[in-house]
Amino acid sequence: MKVFVFDLDGTILMDSHNIHPSNLKAINLLLEKGKKIVFASGRMLPSVRKLLQRYFDVEFPIIAYNGSVVWTNEHGKIMELKIEPQRASQIVQKLRSLNVHRQAYVDDKLVVEEDNEHARAYSEHSGIELTFVDDLAELVAEHGATKLLAIAEPERLDAIIPELRDEFDDVLIFKSFSNYLDFVPSQTDKGRALKVLAEKLGFDLREAVAFGDNDNDVALLRSVGLGVAVRNGTKSLKEVADVVVEENFLGGPGNFLLDLFDRGWFD
Repeated sequence: MKVFVFDLDGTILMDSHNIHPSNLKAINLLLEKGKKIVFASGRMLPSVRKLLQRYFDVEFPIIAYNGSVVWTNEHGKIMELKIEPQRASQIVQKLRSLNVHRQAYVDDKLVVEEDNEHARAYSEHSGIELTFVDDLAELVAEHGATKLLAIAEPERLDAIIPELRDEFDDVLIFKSFSNYLDFVPSQTDKGRALKVLAEKLGFDLREAVAFGDNDNDVALLRSVGLGVAVRNGTKSLKEVADVVVEENFLGGPGNFLLDLFDRGWFD
């Protein structure tokens, strides 16, 4: 295997949002062996880059916004998909009417119209400053959105998902965390984004290994030669995985790879 693709939150990050030491050790060993490392996250691009710069001196290819953006340091944004302006505005207005927190990702900025605990907690989690506007629906009506996000209690989101999917059936709507509901362009998924990256950089998806934990990683694991889920992952992801490893907080992906190193797989 020549390419290793890692989801971040819930996979190689502990619940403290730090990379588990076993995962860090394994990734550095892979780099020493000349393997290509890719990170694929639901996070916005600046958030992924900022997090990785805490641990590494090199820039990696990144799939961000659950596959809406593909970026490399050499080429910049290879792909960027957006929810078209009118539709994005309609979604924001709908979420406002449902009285749930909503935020938009516009030109790599995290934009909100209310200063509340959800916005502040997300800003702290992502490491990205908030940009405030008076009317979020008006902003996205002009610019569109790379992604929209609703934040609420899990039960509240579960209750409104059917209505939202029925009304906005041309947009992908799914949970990236129990209390995060993502809205992305219909053609967005990490698997498709990885294919775009593979074509640009010239690697074979059959020689790739991918690690994930949530439903937004299903297409990613299906697209590669070996799909690995962490034990804390969703049922649907573990059903499509070739291998299930220990939980994220135990460093499951790293321990799996370190065991392969010990067995001489990379010699």
